[in-house]
Amino acid sequence: MTYPRKSKRNTTRNNGTSPSAVSAAPMCCLCQDVQQQEVQEELVYYADPVKPTPAYANQQQHQHQHQHHEYLPKTMSACTTATATSSRSMYSSASTTLQQEQNLCPVTGMYANVADDYYICPDILGKGHYGVVRECIHRATRQTLAVKSIDKSKIGRLDHLQREIFLLANVDHHGIMKMVDCYEDADYVHIITEKYTGGELFDQIVENTTTYGCFNERKAASVIKSLLEAVAHLHDNDIVHRDIKPENILFESNHEDAAVKLIDFGLARRHQKNAAPMSNPVGTAYYMSPELLKGKYDKSCDVWSVGIVAYILLAGYPPFNGSSDSQIQDSTRRNPLRFQGNGWISKSDDAVDFITCLLRKDPRKRFTAREALMHPWIRQNTVISL
Repeated sequence: MTYPRKSKRNTTRNNGTSPSAVSAAPMCCLCQDVQQQEVQEELVYYADPVKPTPAYANQQQHQHQHQHHEYLPKTMSACTTATATSSRSMYSSASTTLQQEQNLCPVTGMYANVADDYYICPDILGKGHYGVVRECIHRATRQTLAVKSIDKSKIGRLDHLQREIFLLANVDHHGIMKMVDCYEDADYVHIITEKYTGGELFDQIVENTTTYGCFNERKAASVIKSLLEAVAHLHDNDIVHRDIKPENILFESNHEDAAVKLIDFGLARRHQKNAAPMSNPVGTAYYMSPELLKGKYDKSCDVWSVGIVAYILLAGYPPFNGSSDSQIQDSTRRNPLRFQGNGWISKSDDAVDFITCLLRKDPRKRFTAREALMHPWIRQNTVISL
């Protein structure tokens, strides 16, 4: 059986380096506003609950008849790229007042025309419910970049978009997409990013999955190590991603050893060590931890998601499954972690132990991202660079 390409399920949200880059322009009232809003628990702001497609439902029924190894449908990402730099126009005209700009542009607090600095190509690279990604060219440097344009009229909570931009503007790590510029006009917010050409990890899983698994252990460990480094950096800075999945992991290029980048911070938020647990169960069903489903969780939910990704990379299918989001969540809550079937015949004991340490249902016993980086399976299959 193959990893399905066309069957898609949306994220459930309950109701790189840049050549010759310059730093992003300041965002006026953005930082102050976001810091005040971070303590409020979020509602959905750019995704709708989605039912599985008929094709996937039929596939699930067939697989349950065979009693094992259901496969994972793709979830739809709102963004697919990462970052670069530019200069930008602060005001559309000298007569525009600050108050008018803030009313017109509530996310950044200032009006800026992206076309002043970038030529935006017409071809769409990626598309979500509320945004599209296109290639763009910086007029001054001729750099080829990417721009995600988000339709503000389709977003219920602009403060959550504001928070996403704030977090991206303040995260700097080689394994995480780095936003270096942002433009807002009357209708759209445009996030300028690097253009990654290697595609999604999801597509690589689809292409490489066979009856006996997906990636070899060395390649899987390389991807997971890079992902853990990115997660460790976020957690060190009190940021939780909350939507780690193969669709949100991009390869920088098509080279065999290309680096991976963690993208899409639409559900990310700050959460300090001694803060009250988060309670809103957001994310994508396959990757949501048991404690997150219970509505009382912390940053360890990201480590669980990495463990699910690692399991899929080695076996080609997820450890907890079902024909609907609710069935997947029930499986996550109730079913024990198993390593059965052809996907695990040739896998090492260290690989099994590594995943077990990340998928402990008690978050107090689960490895942290830093601890996971020191596991023998990672150390023996990669070169550690913390």
